[in-house]
Amino acid sequence: MAVISGYNLPDDLYYTDEHAWARVEGARVRVGLNDFAQKLAGEISFVKLPKPGKEAAVDKVLFSLQSGKWAGKIKSPVGGTVAEVNEDLTFEPGKINQDCYGEGWVALIEPVDLEADRKALIFGADAVSEWVAREIAAHPAPKG
Repeated sequence: MAVISGYNLPDDLYYTDEHAWARVEGARVRVGLNDFAQKLAGEISFVKLPKPGKEAAVDKVLFSLQSGKWAGKIKSPVGGTVAEVNEDLTFEPGKINQDCYGEGWVALIEPVDLEADRKALIFGADAVSEWVAREIAAHPAPKG
């Protein structure tokens, strides 16, 4: 796992500018909220999951969430069909804060054109480092 400026951003994941992560698992893609966003948001108190069978489209809202200081909509990193969702988040949304890349995953998608979608995602140590540096500059951590 790569730690960049205090944020865990695994090297094997793809990222979006809107802070979703994507992990290719065979013919499916697991999706969630990255460490930078969950730390910036604070304790996640609510997650609105997509419904299994929903058509996911790149750059369209896949899920939304709230914390005490933030509410946001997270866009899908890949297009396809939602095959499964992490129902545990309905009752334990804080799993995103505790383990955003493990038990805090949000949805599993069966992609339509993964190769095309991958081209628009952020991947690789250099690209991720540059992206995080821009995000830190745009969203500095609160002081105190």
